[in-house]
Amino acid sequence: MTNTQDSIQTIGSRRVQQAQDEQVTLIDVRPTFMYDEGHIPGAVNVPLVNPEDGSMIPDGDLVTAVKAAGIQPEDDVVLYCQTGYHAGLAADTLVKEGFSDIELYSGSMDDWSSQDLPIER
Repeated sequence: MTNTQDSIQTIGSRRVQQAQDEQVTLIDVRPTFMYDEGHIPGAVNVPLVNPEDGSMIPDGDLVTAVKAAGIQPEDDVVLYCQTGYHAGLAADTLVKEGFSDIELYSGSMDDWSSQDLPIER
């Protein structure tokens, strides 16, 4: 069995900025209302939590949503949320489901905002 942590690279804000320049897809897994309030420029929103009851969406639904956003298992992606926790869960799921080039912005929006980096609304 593959350890998913071996397939996930933890990154900081500098790498996120580099990824933006390289047109790597950034995925914001926060709820839509948080994404709408402000997100890292260029990020797509694929919420990890069901808005009706606060439960995590099933793994298959996450994969379907990511693919619906035009992201394929071989694509390089950066995942983030507010603190890094939910993005880490999403990263584990995607690696388990065959995605191979996952980067986790561990500081996520809390870190991004604290550095006064650009926010898109």
